[in-house]
Amino acid sequence: MSKALLIDIGGTNMRYAFASTNDDEISDVTKLLFDENKFGSLLSELIYENNVDSLIISVAGPKINNSINMTNKDYSLNSDELKKQFNLNKCYLLNDWEAIAHSYDYVSKGIKYIKKGNSFNNTKLFLGPGTGLGASISINDTVLPSEIGNTLHSSLRLQKNYQIESQKSMVLEDFISGSAISNLYEVKSNQKISSKEVFNKSRQNDPVAKIVTDGFIKSLAETLSELALTFIPGDGIFLAGSLIRNIFDDINKENFNDIFLSNRKAAHKEMLNMVSIGVIMKERTPLYGNLKFFKTMNK
Repeated sequence: MSKALLIDIGGTNMRYAFASTNDDEISDVTKLLFDENKFGSLLSELIYENNVDSLIISVAGPKINNSINMTNKDYSLNSDELKKQFNLNKCYLLNDWEAIAHSYDYVSKGIKYIKKGNSFNNTKLFLGPGTGLGASISINDTVLPSEIGNTLHSSLRLQKNYQIESQKSMVLEDFISGSAISNLYEVKSNQKISSKEVFNKSRQNDPVAKIVTDGFIKSLAETLSELALTFIPGDGIFLAGSLIRNIFDDINKENFNDIFLSNRKAAHKEMLNMVSIGVIMKERTPLYGNLKFFKTMNK
C-alpha cells in the first residue's frame, strides 16, 4: 500500500499530514510557520522516518511545467528534482488553488450559501482571500489554476470602495485578501492591526474598520460578478479560507446579491442570478485536494 506525505505551503504557514490510498479523511495535521531555509531537512526527516513513497505538495505560486516559484517568497520547488532526491515512486506539485478545486468531493457537504442558484453547466469557480488572493476553475475533472490575484484590472474602481486614492500600481489582492484588509486599515488609521482585529473593530462599529470591512465585502461581490461573466461558473462559485469562514455571518446576503447583480444587462442578470455562491466551511481544503489527487493518481 502506498503511503503519501501531503503538504500545503501558503504565504505564511505550511501544513502536513500522511495518508494511504484507503484514506478518505485527514487526521493528525501539523501546522507550522514555513521556513524555506529549514524545509529541505524537514522534508527529508518526514519522508525517511515515515517510509513515504509518494509526495504531493500544494504551493502558493504559478506552476510552470513541473516547477513552482512561490508568489510571496523567494523559493522554488521542482517535482522531478524532489522525486530523484528522495527516491520517491511519485511526486507531484499542485498550485494551492488547483488543490482546493480537487478537494470539492470531500468538502461539498459542509458548504454554506451566500446565495443559491440553479446549476446550468459543469464549471465551478473557486476563490479565496488569504495572505494573497487565489482562484481556480474546475470543468468536469479538469482543473485550471490562475494568478487572478496579481492582475491589475478594476484597481481604480475598487479604490472607491475603500474611499482611498492611491498613486501606486495596485493588484487585485491589494483589495481582496487578509493582507489588504490590514494594510488598508493602516492607510486610513495609521495603525497596523490584523484583518481579524479589523473585523472585530467593525463589529464594534469602529468607523474606519467599518469602511474597510464594507469596502472588502463590496469589492468581493463586484469581483465575483466580473469573474462569473468571464468564466460562466454555472455549477457555482465556492469561497474558501479561514477569513471568509469567519466573516460569513457578517455578510448581508441580500445586499451582497444586489451588488453581484447590479449594473448588468437583463440577459446577464438572469444568468448571474442562477449562479450559486457558497462558502466552504471545512478546513484544510488544500490537503483534501492533495488527498483526492493522490487517490486519483493511484487508481
